[in-house]
Amino acid sequence: MGDMTVGERLLSLIAGPDAALFGVPGGQTLPLYAASGAAGARHLVVRDERNAVTAADAYARLTGTVGVCDATVGPGATNLVSGLAEAHASSIPLIAVVADTRRDAEHLRRHSVASQSFEQSETLAPVTKWVGRVHEPAALDEVVDQALRVATAGRPGPVVVSIPEDIFLGPADVSRSRIIADGDRGFPRHRPHPNPDLIGAVAQLVRAAERPVILAGGGAVFSGSAPALSALAEACLLPVATSLNGKGAIDERHRLSAGVVGGFGSVRGNLVVQAADLIVAIGTKHSQLGTHGWRLPAAGQAVVHIDIDGTEIGRAVPAQIGVVADARSFCVSLAEALAGWKGPSTPWIDTIRPAEDDATDGAGVRPEDVVGALDRMLGAGDVLVCEASLSSGWGARYFRVKRTGPGMLAPRGLAGLGWAPGAALGARLARSGGRVVALTGDGGWGYGLSETETAARYGLAITTVVLNNSSLAWIRHVESRMGMAYSTDFTTVDFAATARAMGAAGFRVEDPAAVEATIAKAIETPGPSVVEVVVSAEATPIIGYGSVRRAAYG
Repeated sequence: MGDMTVGERLLSLIAGPDAALFGVPGGQTLPLYAASGAAGARHLVVRDERNAVTAADAYARLTGTVGVCDATVGPGATNLVSGLAEAHASSIPLIAVVADTRRDAEHLRRHSVASQSFEQSETLAPVTKWVGRVHEPAALDEVVDQALRVATAGRPGPVVVSIPEDIFLGPADVSRSRIIADGDRGFPRHRPHPNPDLIGAVAQLVRAAERPVILAGGGAVFSGSAPALSALAEACLLPVATSLNGKGAIDERHRLSAGVVGGFGSVRGNLVVQAADLIVAIGTKHSQLGTHGWRLPAAGQAVVHIDIDGTEIGRAVPAQIGVVADARSFCVSLAEALAGWKGPSTPWIDTIRPAEDDATDGAGVRPEDVVGALDRMLGAGDVLVCEASLSSGWGARYFRVKRTGPGMLAPRGLAGLGWAPGAALGARLARSGGRVVALTGDGGWGYGLSETETAARYGLAITTVVLNNSSLAWIRHVESRMGMAYSTDFTTVDFAATARAMGAAGFRVEDPAAVEATIAKAIETPGPSVVEVVVSAEATPIIGYGSVRRAAYG
């Protein structure tokens, strides 16, 4: 035993040098906050636990290390569920530190006889890889060590470290201490190499194909594999299409970049994948939206599927060859197997140059022009954080990631509204340099606009662009197709004024000619800023499968 508190010991285990934590304090978790304050740790107090977990998610995506959030027992734990589910579906490693009922009141958990108590471990289990409970102070090191191992090994994902109140408020016991190196917080923990025979078979298919293409998913980007994938593509002149979360697998200004495939993709990205006679899918789960309802890749197209999780291979789209491997290890191995092969003299992608249809007709500010302005302003060191719903589509289609690696973030796992406000906080702490811009609609912004005050309180330079159509526009479009009366329209809210009330700079734009200058002014303003852009509720970036077919065949 010693004078160290559980909060101090916990901080030393979960947070490496200069790491960031995000949470909402409760009486049970105050020792962790006391330890953070004493150590000078970057521990942001946010306004809602939902935004703590999304901040930790974005932080993990950009740093390649485990994100950390915390919440108190009961309602704090339930507020983490949606964010944990997103991280679980997107394979992002997090540790959620959650206070729990004191051990001597375990029999009073049901119906919250013990304050704020309920069966929270059972609630959190389906949206995490593991829930570990610290049953005694001496077990803290062992539970955290295992939590990091589970979060980062194999297919990454979130875990929970549950600490009863009486343990949290007591002294540490380091009699069974573990040493956790900084590398233990990185992911993926292991990089399994592919079977050499399978690499040979894949190389043979690539050489024989006339129109091979790489289809890269989020697993190829967040695993730190983008440089190796980009090098493979350049060496063999292989076009690269991506899922939405695969943006950054290759610099999207590169001649081999086809763009995003799926309903939120570009016309060109979809046409390139449709025209391919071999699809090398790396780190993608072939989601419903990213495949036009599993119609692209189409039946008859040869697919090679590479994933660190063998249960994912062939699950949604049949694979001719499945390779269980780390994305970077696979790309390096395939490049070695194809060394000396010249491939085509010019990339076959050069033959596919369709005109990108305008997504919006009519007068007023067009969302694609707003994102076009952001594309011109933001460079390789900057980050665009997109909300779910149509905001992700605008970013996917009209914003280019100008680096190999993550440069645009979006919640395409569970795809729930309200992700961007917290994620922008995490992105800001992950990238000390560069600019961070969040792109959201008024529907998503309504979930987390209170975090404007958080950004102001900490002096964080985050610019939020709110595409305000006073509605839940995606659902509005669905209602229209179903012949329903609209139930998705809101009253007009002055988001520029609410930003100013919370200590941020606020701007409102209705004139298309003023969009770019206003956003530029907001970005250069010290601290947080919000730019409200009034747009039409009729605008949508979604590309239907029929549109892709018509572009290909007329």
